[in-house]
Amino acid sequence: MSRRNNLERLGAPHPDAPTPLTSEASDLFAFVNPTEFVELPSKGLFYPEGHPLHNQAVIEIKHMTAKEEDILTSEALLRNELAIDRLLESVIINREIKVGDLLLGDKNAILIATRVTGFGPFYDVSAPCPSCNKESDYTFDLNELKPHNNEIPEEVTSEGGGIFSFELPVSKVRIYVRLLTSRDEKRIASLITGNNGITSPITGLLKSIVVQANEHTDPKLLNKFIESMPLPDVKHLRNIYDVIKPDLDLRFDITCPLCHEEGKVGMPMTARFFWPNS
Repeated sequence: MSRRNNLERLGAPHPDAPTPLTSEASDLFAFVNPTEFVELPSKGLFYPEGHPLHNQAVIEIKHMTAKEEDILTSEALLRNELAIDRLLESVIINREIKVGDLLLGDKNAILIATRVTGFGPFYDVSAPCPSCNKESDYTFDLNELKPHNNEIPEEVTSEGGGIFSFELPVSKVRIYVRLLTSRDEKRIASLITGNNGITSPITGLLKSIVVQANEHTDPKLLNKFIESMPLPDVKHLRNIYDVIKPDLDLRFDITCPLCHEEGKVGMPMTARFFWPNS
């Protein structure tokens, strides 16, 4: 105690005090990592009140740094499929925003923007031609990606909070669907592959988005209805959902170098998206 008082009285630095930065070191930390605003496909319209993105058309992110590259190369995070979510947690400025609560289309938009800040807009990848089905190498410019122009069909009613309702053409049941979030992805994966090993991608998706049929909301009853839903109703439900969900249009115009046919090809998201030099 006395030694500390003597140090303070003499004006000597405390042994635990941080070393003050020299003017040269201060210059080293004068650089401020730039940020940018990413346009959200949802425009914030489908988040409930109280959500930090409610009615927010953009989200602010910081550019990737060495810290984010460490996240992308962490074997533990990659093994547990946590790297992408941890990456987004690191670049999103507003800490109140949880990655699991992001609508899938908004998450895609943030992923694209983050990749551009770290590795540039050009993405080299192979993709099959929609005409001859043969793969060729293409370079996609990620800056060209734009949100879908998804106008809500007249037959669809927005119930608020990302819930939509419409009538199925065959059963005449009024169905209520919700927009999926990032957190839903893992849950859907468990629904798609059941304990018997049989994959159910269609029913797995429908069981995740359907929240009500007429006045019924019991999950067991809804699951039974989905499994017995007439195929035209299934097709109509999926088509409507594809129209109303906010997302980026991940298609590019291409001319096949092999058959020379023109068409649109969906941009495949391979390991080279965030690991372009692998």
